[in-house]
Amino acid sequence: MSQKERISEVALLRGLAFAAVVLQHSIAHYAFAPGARIQDGVIMTLLLLCSKFAVPVFVFITGMVLFYNYDGALKYGTFLRKRFMDIIVPYIIWSLVYELGNQLVQSGGFIHPLDFFQKLLNGKSSYHLWYIVMIIQCYVLFPVFRYAVRRLSALLPSTWRPAALAGFGILYILLMLAVGPVYHVMDQFQLPVISSWFTIYADRNVIYFFFYFILGAAAGMNVKRWNAWVIKAQLVYWPLFIVLTGYLLYEMIGHFQTPRGTVLSFNYLSLLRPVMAVYCITSIFVAYRVATWMAYKGGRAARMLTVMGTLSYGAYLMHAFMLRVTYYFDETLFADWSHVLRTLASFVLCIIFSLAGTWLLAHLPMGKWIVGLRIRFRPAGSPPALQKQNLKI
Repeated sequence: MSQKERISEVALLRGLAFAAVVLQHSIAHYAFAPGARIQDGVIMTLLLLCSKFAVPVFVFITGMVLFYNYDGALKYGTFLRKRFMDIIVPYIIWSLVYELGNQLVQSGGFIHPLDFFQKLLNGKSSYHLWYIVMIIQCYVLFPVFRYAVRRLSALLPSTWRPAALAGFGILYILLMLAVGPVYHVMDQFQLPVISSWFTIYADRNVIYFFFYFILGAAAGMNVKRWNAWVIKAQLVYWPLFIVLTGYLLYEMIGHFQTPRGTVLSFNYLSLLRPVMAVYCITSIFVAYRVATWMAYKGGRAARMLTVMGTLSYGAYLMHAFMLRVTYYFDETLFADWSHVLRTLASFVLCIIFSLAGTWLLAHLPMGKWIVGLRIRFRPAGSPPALQKQNLKI
């Protein structure tokens, strides 16, 4: 892999996506807190909708960076070895941390090795680790994706490529219509491993997220052309994003009214639905446009998000733990606040704790094993050296 100039928007976009993940999980916690009001539900739904781009954008970034960096010969063994060191080892360590915490609460701290190994494969040690399992599939299957995308790109004239990409988008939306029927068929057949991957673990099946990766591939293969597309298509995706946000907000408010009173439940906004697929695809364009605008403008916010993006993998791994820490502050300081304010307080505190924790751990000699990043000290007056992190989430 040849050394290439970094895409300035990527770290920024990664920082935005990390913040969006933390916001989603903060909302998920306070949605179940007693005393929810309909006005809380409206604001929390709006915040949730505006943060739904997180996972699709992370997958998009992975595809973009891989296709941007690996445009020459691919040494698959070296490629997988690097992913194992940078992605899988920290994932194993944090899975062990979460599993140990779970077992301390449930059964006194004893971890069953076979059960833990199974959870490593399915990402069940903590609710947020499913994503790592899904993205690892992208790395393992990268040569397949790479061959198919490059082969198709070579066969099609450049003027036809946007239409082909749009065709894959339509195919993906149709796939979302098939998620339910496939679930029922696989549940009846009960095929070893395969049935589970389309039923219990459907939310981490890379097949159900493939288009976001392909979209990233299109961006990474020709960044200048992609940026031009993003600018030209603004009159399409911005109005669509606004209209869909309003529609989904309206639908969600109706779901809050139940015979038991106001119940905040966001299952309607599951990613594996056709309308959400359209919304997520649109959100990728919106988020990317915001990132490019911020990268061009510069300033403190852009620098802060870039730092967040650089630290995002370790921060992602530990943020579920840090959210639990924020609940202590919530119980002692914010208990009388509205659900929305409590959500935002935990959101901000979690981001600060997660980034600070990642930064501190990255300074340790074993930091790369723990958070996928090593920060080396330099003489006073010079910036710290961050190991290259082009391929992190």
